[in-house]
Amino acid sequence: MKTKLVLWGHKTPQEDTETPERVLLALELQPETNKVKTWLFEGEHATDELAKALLDKWRQGEAIAFPAEVEPTERALSAGAGLLPEGIETDKNELIARTQTEWIFMVLSTKLFKNYHTELEELQELVESATQYSKELWNRMKGFWEKVQQQINEQNLFKEHIGILRSSTNELFAQLKKMRAAEDAQFEAQAKNQYGELLARLEPLEAKVEEEGADLQQLFNQLKSLQQDFKSLQLTRSLRSKLWDRIDAAFKAVKKRRSPNGSPEGRLTRRMEGLQAAIEKMERSIERDQKEMDVQQRKINSGNVTQLETQLRQVRAKLIQERIDSKNKKLTDMRATMGDLQKKHERNLKRQEREAARQASKAEKKAAQPQTPPPPKQEAPAPEEKKAEETTPVETPPPPEQEAPATEEKKAEETTPTETPPPPEQEAPASEAKRKDVAPPATEEPPATDATSEEEE
Repeated sequence: MKTKLVLWGHKTPQEDTETPERVLLALELQPETNKVKTWLFEGEHATDELAKALLDKWRQGEAIAFPAEVEPTERALSAGAGLLPEGIETDKNELIARTQTEWIFMVLSTKLFKNYHTELEELQELVESATQYSKELWNRMKGFWEKVQQQINEQNLFKEHIGILRSSTNELFAQLKKMRAAEDAQFEAQAKNQYGELLARLEPLEAKVEEEGADLQQLFNQLKSLQQDFKSLQLTRSLRSKLWDRIDAAFKAVKKRRSPNGSPEGRLTRRMEGLQAAIEKMERSIERDQKEMDVQQRKINSGNVTQLETQLRQVRAKLIQERIDSKNKKLTDMRATMGDLQKKHERNLKRQEREAARQASKAEKKAAQPQTPPPPKQEAPAPEEKKAEETTPVETPPPPEQEAPATEEKKAEETTPTETPPPPEQEAPASEAKRKDVAPPATEEPPATDATSEEEE
């Protein structure tokens, strides 16, 4: 935006028939003082040469010689008053209105820059007087630049003003970073010493965990004490992570040796039980706070209390309500965690049910296999019969001298019940094929067979 304006105008005529006198106007804004300087050139001074010099040189920042007879006038810039002197008119009213609005914005932006620059000077004094890094001072610098950045994003500051604020702010941040680097080096040295001391206590415990006959309860207590000391140490993030991993691994090793058969499902169940107890405890606490809140509300609404007592009870009720809100938020998180654990538990149960069903199905298939009686060939026959069966074809009966019929009749008596015959489907097909000479069941009339005829002979 330009702070200088050059234009032609004319004096307001006194009469309608009077020819307006032509004048040349040069206006300059002074944003720091909110003033507008105005040069009015009339008569012999209002020349085209002067107008060209004002437009080409003076308006671009070059110095030119003004007529000695022309003195500038100053007026305060405001939205209610115009830029032109009284009695002067121009046909460029739109340019005048736009310039006036831009100059008002320029003045306000300059005031904003001055405020930020003053605040920055105060911060600079604090930074230069600081002997060590201050987190509070860093946060103040950070908050200051966030305000400036917001104005930059909204385009309420000019580029030259932004450059001044940015360079000064960067210098102050650089000083703070330098102090912080020295403090960080000192902190890291101290952290390494503390890390080494705690590691010297941890390594013997890690070795004892692997020893046979170690007192696991004592090791667990020692690790627990070491863990409490670890929480109070001032360590860097990397050292803290390393040490925590080793402590956690030692705890897991002790727990594994104490309960080698411990199942994840059992740990999940114990965790759910502990969380459920915590939820119930939190619900009882919220219920007590709600009762206290109701008591305070009744006292506030009672008529025979002073204004001071009412105010105190209102503050007390507000504190109780904030406590209830905080507990309700925690309770919501606990219930959400319980829901996740229950879903996990349900998945585990379903997996166990599927595994049990698979095992049961496998057992049923094994039990459903046909329990057929062993074929006669698997019985222990006499050596002569066994030899006869191996050497004699199935279609022809054994020779009489081997006494096979008696043996076969004995088998028929063993395999056929005396009271009720077995169902035909329970007879082994292979045995029927092998023993065509065996007598049929007792329910039928036994026909004469080759075996009985041979016996009669």
